[in-house]
Amino acid sequence: MQSERTLPELTMDLASQVGDLMRNEVRLARAEAMDSVKSMGAGIVRAAIGVAFASGAVALGLFALAYALGESMPMWAGAFIAALVGATLAYFFIKSGLKAASVDFAMPRTTSQVKADLRLIKENTPL
Repeated sequence: MQSERTLPELTMDLASQVGDLMRNEVRLARAEAMDSVKSMGAGIVRAAIGVAFASGAVALGLFALAYALGESMPMWAGAFIAALVGATLAYFFIKSGLKAASVDFAMPRTTSQVKADLRLIKENTPL
């Protein structure tokens, strides 16, 4: 024989279960976000080191270009042309990098879990 539960008891159980559900969803979202950030962190450090070496190499290459152009024209003109080449390359790399730098923080596992939870709540809630 099943005991009859009162409406206040059922409401208290529902509130407790919804609270637990929301805490678990927040934990899942936090864990998923931390995984994304950790994997990005190592890549960012390696990219920053690469940028440091590349900037030194590009600076030396532009100095060499300015020096080579300075042999056939005034040095200031060769340096100016080398600076224009460097600025043009920098502009195009920055533009393409900004287009490609879209980070996805969609958290697909959390999104699908929250949708499933909402669907379950709707199906099991008498109206």
